[in-house]
Amino acid sequence: MSHADFLFELGTEELPPKSLISLSKSLQTSITSQLKDLGLAHGQVTPYATPRRLTVIIEALEVQQADRQESRRGPSVKAPEKAVEGFARSCKVSLEDLVIVDTDKGQYYEFERHITGAKTLDLLAEVIDKALANLPIAKRMRWGASRNEFVRPVQWFILSLGGQLVDTRLFDLNNGHASRGHRFHSKGDIIIDSPRSYAQQLRSDGYVIASFDERKSIIRQQIAEQEKALKATAVVDEQLLDEVAGLVEWPVCLAGRFDKSFLKVPAQALISSMKEHQKYFHFVDDNGDILPMFLTVSNIISKDPSRIISGNERVIRPRLADAAFFFETDKKTRLDSRNDALSKVVFQAQLGSVLDKTQRVAQLASHIASLISADSSLAARAATLCKADLNTNMVLEFSDLQGLMGHVYALNDGEDPTVAATLEQHYWPKFAGDRLPESLVASSVAIADRIDTLVGLFGIGQPPTGSKDPYALRRATVGLLRIIIEQDLELDLAGLLETSYALHCQLSVPLDEVKPQLLSFVFDRLRAYYDDQKVPVDIYLAVMENKSNSPLDFDRRVQAVSEFMKLESAPALSASNKRVGNILSKNGKGNTKFQPALLIEAAEITLADSLLRVKNSNQAAMGQGNYQGALQELAQLAGPLDQFFSDIMVMTDDEATKNNRLSLLAELQIELGHVADISLLAH
Repeated sequence: MSHADFLFELGTEELPPKSLISLSKSLQTSITSQLKDLGLAHGQVTPYATPRRLTVIIEALEVQQADRQESRRGPSVKAPEKAVEGFARSCKVSLEDLVIVDTDKGQYYEFERHITGAKTLDLLAEVIDKALANLPIAKRMRWGASRNEFVRPVQWFILSLGGQLVDTRLFDLNNGHASRGHRFHSKGDIIIDSPRSYAQQLRSDGYVIASFDERKSIIRQQIAEQEKALKATAVVDEQLLDEVAGLVEWPVCLAGRFDKSFLKVPAQALISSMKEHQKYFHFVDDNGDILPMFLTVSNIISKDPSRIISGNERVIRPRLADAAFFFETDKKTRLDSRNDALSKVVFQAQLGSVLDKTQRVAQLASHIASLISADSSLAARAATLCKADLNTNMVLEFSDLQGLMGHVYALNDGEDPTVAATLEQHYWPKFAGDRLPESLVASSVAIADRIDTLVGLFGIGQPPTGSKDPYALRRATVGLLRIIIEQDLELDLAGLLETSYALHCQLSVPLDEVKPQLLSFVFDRLRAYYDDQKVPVDIYLAVMENKSNSPLDFDRRVQAVSEFMKLESAPALSASNKRVGNILSKNGKGNTKFQPALLIEAAEITLADSLLRVKNSNQAAMGQGNYQGALQELAQLAGPLDQFFSDIMVMTDDEATKNNRLSLLAELQIELGHVADISLLAH
């Protein structure tokens, strides 16, 4: 079957840079998925994305579907005549066109027909329509007098196969071979000769680097050149790099400067101002301190770059001046005097204001601090001030500075350095892999803040459902677990939930419903936590069968089981334990208490002696939380248990002997399950 290269380019007004890659990937996925469903094979697929276009090129696409036979099984020959006639009508044929086939269930009517494969050229219009309709566009817009809708106004398109245009219209536009280059540098329309020449023609004739990844690479290279020239290090934020690569079609990196006096403003405020408003990269020295320089990515090749640089310097100056003004103004008002205004900021309608929340968190943080040997008074003070910076000018202007400005302003107010640092650190970790609070006081407030939110929302019947998690409770819970586990904090979650519940007023869901639901939610998040650490899921499930309410205790068990799995005897003991469980589930655990005097055979005596020895040694190990030592002791039971099953018939005719052996296995099962249900471990 012959093949041809496919090209689809959709030309638009400037697309949202943060959405460019997701739009491009979605378009590519939808087109290739539909082609697969149509039975059309193809070669390499290459997507392109620039601010003004979304493009997909597919090499060696089959130009026609293969012919195929279609068979439809109908009713039995014994079915009523009307049923057979109805089947024939659904196939759009007469009764004479149906055949009778023999099956293992009898004779049935069947319809067969030969279907000639459609030409790919005739199928592509519908493929593109569906692909465009399925793009992840949050809000579509209309333009002009038409009723068409898209993320941005569409200006042109190319849809061709093997150089032949598909006979279709999109957004009231005619199909054609003409593309458009750079908005300022291109000399006119670019007639695309073929899909394989597409990228090179845009580059040479239109000053457009079609490849998103290539533009990113060019920007990186130019940044490196600027670093060398300026003897400074540019901080390349990957999200910002993606965004600026989505803003330009021909990147040109230029460096500018700003007044050194602005360095009195906290560095993160300067960075936020440059990054969020101007899309600038900042520079730091060898010590990591910010320098009064920035790098902008221009979309124009200028004969006089200094004019572009000076223009950007003029633009950034008032932005930084605003930040400096906000900073100096904020410092004139103490943080603790800002708390009263939080009473007017609603945290959640049924849970009160942000001030109400901080008062609850202060009490809970003080309690938690006392449990982990932290300073309770510092924890209470930090929790009282932890949301005060929400009312500062800097945070109102730059929301990502929440916490950081609290830290800075608290130091300015003369607060204890630990308290000041807690105002920033209680938000940590903010995302997967982020740093943890650096003091026990900060950890106390971080834990209290998250538990207060969890208890409150579960207490009013608003837990996360499916993909909806408006308060980011799943992320908050993983952060909570990381703090407790990775900082070795021995805390009983059930007790903390009860304490937090008592601090809330008028929660609609009773505590005896909230507590088990919330504990289940929290420990379920551990599955994702251990997935990230490449811990096998069967280890997590084994520990879940015998967990306490302490995340740290849970982690110790997980680590112990992980080490146990490395032992040579682990698979055999796990399999034998599963066999013990099967026997007991079918036959009960014996009618009497296990009696060593009733043991007869050497194998069961040896097993009983080994079990007694392990129980005695494990009692001390379990009391100290030494789960790894306990499991290593249990591993000694693998041999005796294997020999027991080899030599002993549990379900003997003698009732007393049978019950005694079942009782022995029941005691063994209890001992084997102290750390985790090892029968669930893969082997």
